[in-house]
Amino acid sequence: MDTQRVALKLSDISPKFTEETLDEIVRCAGGKRCTGWKIPETNFTKGDAYLSELYRIQLTGEPAEPGRDEPLVVNVVVKTIPKNVGRRNTFRSADFFRNEANFYNVVLKELYRFQDARKPANPFKDINPCYVAYTDGVNDFVAMEDLGQYGYKTASRAEGVGLEECKRCMRSLGRFHALSLAMKEQEPDRFHEIAQQHVEETYYSARLKSWYNNFLQVQIDIARDAMAHEYPGTELERTMEKFFDCDLYDHMVYLTHTRNQNSVINHGDCWMPNFLFHDSTPAMRMIDFQLARYCSPALDIAFFVYSCTSQALRDAHYEDLLGAYHGGLAEMLRDLGSDPDTVFPRAELEKEMRQYARFGCGMGIESIPFSLLDESEVPDLDKITGEQAVPIEQLWILRPIASQAGRRRLTDMFRHATDMGYLN
Repeated sequence: MDTQRVALKLSDISPKFTEETLDEIVRCAGGKRCTGWKIPETNFTKGDAYLSELYRIQLTGEPAEPGRDEPLVVNVVVKTIPKNVGRRNTFRSADFFRNEANFYNVVLKELYRFQDARKPANPFKDINPCYVAYTDGVNDFVAMEDLGQYGYKTASRAEGVGLEECKRCMRSLGRFHALSLAMKEQEPDRFHEIAQQHVEETYYSARLKSWYNNFLQVQIDIARDAMAHEYPGTELERTMEKFFDCDLYDHMVYLTHTRNQNSVINHGDCWMPNFLFHDSTPAMRMIDFQLARYCSPALDIAFFVYSCTSQALRDAHYEDLLGAYHGGLAEMLRDLGSDPDTVFPRAELEKEMRQYARFGCGMGIESIPFSLLDESEVPDLDKITGEQAVPIEQLWILRPIASQAGRRRLTDMFRHATDMGYLN
C-alpha cells in the first residue's frame, strides 16, 4: 500500500472535505453516518485529469436498514481543484469546477426531477449523480461513486473503439439530449432558467480569447503540418485552409453561443476518456461535466465523431452512428411524453449538423494530438512555481505528429467533414 496515500488527512484532499462531508456521502449512499474511512492504493496517472487532482477514498458507514449487521461500504472518487496556485490560475480551474458543481447540484437534478415525474419505462441513467459538489474557487471538490468497482473503465485514447461501442455512445448522447428537448417543450420557463443561469461556457468566450488563442495557433500549425505531409497541394488542403482563413477562436465562440429551438445542454467534452464502458454488459456511463454548455446538439455529436472514430468507421457506418443518436433521442422523447416528429425530427438533426458540425474539426485539432500523447509526454503540472498564470502553450506541449497513422487521423477528419458538406 502506498504509505504516502495512507498518511493523507481529509484536509489534504480539500480543507472543505470534512467528517461532515463523509457523513453526507454515506447518507447519499443510503446509510446513516460514516464510521470510518481509508485511502486505498490508487492507479491514477498524470493524464487522467488535466484540470484537477483525483483521489480514491473508501468509507464505511452505519447502515440505514434495521437489523443489518455488516457495515455499508462506499467507494468514492474525489476530484479536487489543484492545490498548486499557479496551476489553478493557469488553467482557470475555478471556472471549470464551478460549472461542474452547477451541473451536478442544479442541472442534472432538475433534468432527473423532470424525468422522474414522467415515470418513463426506460429512464436515462447514464450519468450518475454525484454525492457532494462544493465550490468556492479555492477548496473545490466533486465526490462521486467509484464506478470502477462495478467494472466500468475507459477505452484506450490512442486506439479508438469499435462500431458497437460508438453506437452506444451516440445513443446515450441522444437520450441525454432528449431530456433537454422534452423539458424545454413541457417546462420551458424552468428549463431556460437552469440552462441560462447554471451552465456557462468555460472554453470559448470573448473574455477567454487571450487565455487560449496562442495555444489554438499551435494546434493549427500541427494540422497544417499533418496536411502538408499527407495531402500536399490537394483540394482537401485548400478546404482546410479555408476553414482556418478566419479568426478560428471567434468562430468557435460563434458556434458555442448560437442558440435556437434545438439547443440542448451538451456534455461538452465528448472524447473517449469521458465514456466508461462496462466490462461485461452494454451499460455505459458519462463522466466529467466541466465543459457542459448550452448549444446545438451537433457540437457533442461532431466532437465525438471526429475525436473518437476512424475514417474507416465513418466511411462505412456514419449513417448508423447518426441513426443510433436519433433513435435513442426519439425513443427517450416518446418515453417522456413528447413527439419526436414535432420536437426534433431527423431533418432537424441533418440541419443542425450542416450548420454546426464544423465545431468537431475545431475541437479535433486539439483532442487528436492530445490522444496521441504517450504518458511520458504528459507534463507534470504541479512543477509550476509561483502563483501567476503561465501561458498554457508553454505547458501543454504539442508537437507535429510523428506517425503517418496519427497524421491521417487528423487530416481525415477534414476529409469526412468536406464530404458531408460541413465545411462549405
